[in-house]
Amino acid sequence: MGDGHVHSHDHDHGCCCWSLAVKIALFGFILVVLWQTKLRYHLKMFFYLLSLIFGGLIGGLISIPYGRTPKNHFRMFKVFQIINSVLQLNFEIRHKERLESEEPFILIANHQSCMDVLGMTFAWPQNCVVVLKSSLKYLPGFNLCTYLCNAVYINRFNKEKSKTTVDDTAAAIRDHKRKVWLFPEGTRNPGPTLLPFKKGAFILAHNAKIPVVCCVFSTHKQFYDWENYRFDDSGHVIGDILPPIDSTKFETVEELSEHCRKVMQTRFDELNVEIGVSAGDKKSD
Repeated sequence: MGDGHVHSHDHDHGCCCWSLAVKIALFGFILVVLWQTKLRYHLKMFFYLLSLIFGGLIGGLISIPYGRTPKNHFRMFKVFQIINSVLQLNFEIRHKERLESEEPFILIANHQSCMDVLGMTFAWPQNCVVVLKSSLKYLPGFNLCTYLCNAVYINRFNKEKSKTTVDDTAAAIRDHKRKVWLFPEGTRNPGPTLLPFKKGAFILAHNAKIPVVCCVFSTHKQFYDWENYRFDDSGHVIGDILPPIDSTKFETVEELSEHCRKVMQTRFDELNVEIGVSAGDKKSD
């Protein structure tokens, strides 16, 4: 009887272990399936949002002793880059030497997605500030970062406040030889064609008689697509700094704006072909 009892106990124990193994395997299978669906996208986007908050907060706290200065960007950007290294995104910046001038200029870039924040950290020049939409001042951590870096917030829905912002930015360019980074499309645009440019960047360049430098990033479509909830484990983005454009050679702000847009569109198409995502590719629709 004793042997039978031991045998029964071993059998029950074996069944429990087998049942547990099956449950673990099933749970793992479900996680793998979910990871390949929308859950993966949402988890990675949640991580990226947290990286913005904590990158700005940690970098901001480190930068407090230095006061408000554009130099704080580089401390915060380093923290942000380290946190996001797990995403395995590679940003290759070409002709970065074109950003090394000590003279002021307006730096404009195409605006595809929230990933642009990470891209701009690799192409940031000295003594540069960014113009951001006013709603971002309420993002915790990130707002500490932007405050300490002298970022400029603009209210696009209030013309009077927008004009004041432009005037204050022009004064910073004149008094401190500031470079200013703007996204002239004004809103995120993942499509193959750049949106019509807003005039703010070109009014600044034209009035201050300073160059416009265009930074063009290749499409994010090969690894990131918010419409289809896709965010792959790795991706490669090429950012190209184009030769400075002399704003004094254009009679009107509109002519300057249109010229910059054409130059950027041409380079955007070329870079996308280079990485294998052309304008006609279904991934760019």
